[in-house]
Amino acid sequence: MISEITQLEIKRRTIIIGNLLGFVVWQLPYLFHYFTSDPSWKLSGWTSAVSIIGWFIWTYFLIRIVQFSRLLRKKRKLASTLIDEYIQVIRVKSFAIGFWVLLGVIVLLVTLSLYVDLKVRFVLFTLIFAGVIAPLVSYLIFEKD
Repeated sequence: MISEITQLEIKRRTIIIGNLLGFVVWQLPYLFHYFTSDPSWKLSGWTSAVSIIGWFIWTYFLIRIVQFSRLLRKKRKLASTLIDEYIQVIRVKSFAIGFWVLLGVIVLLVTLSLYVDLKVRFVLFTLIFAGVIAPLVSYLIFEKD
């Protein structure tokens, strides 16, 4: 029989993976859109449908995060066991990696903008994408260790 802490850890990991996949599916069509068509036009066809599906997945897991945090507020003893020093260190490391990845993407885009005319929307979508994805992926990698 799996303990309640182990179940909550599995649930947390599932929520993070679902949130990550939903965000990627939601935002990736926007990034591809800039390379395949005129960026001034909105998404259309399959890219719009994929983006909407990704948004629904992301929204579902966002609601799951809120439910999970309410559950942990009710069960303070479990929350303190679930969010121990190790998890707090993983969070700090993942946000630090997210910061450095975001800074690297900014440097890359600034350097690229010297040679190619980049649209503001592309730069913003790229920065949001990198700023969300990098901490989540690094958190999952650190937690797995």
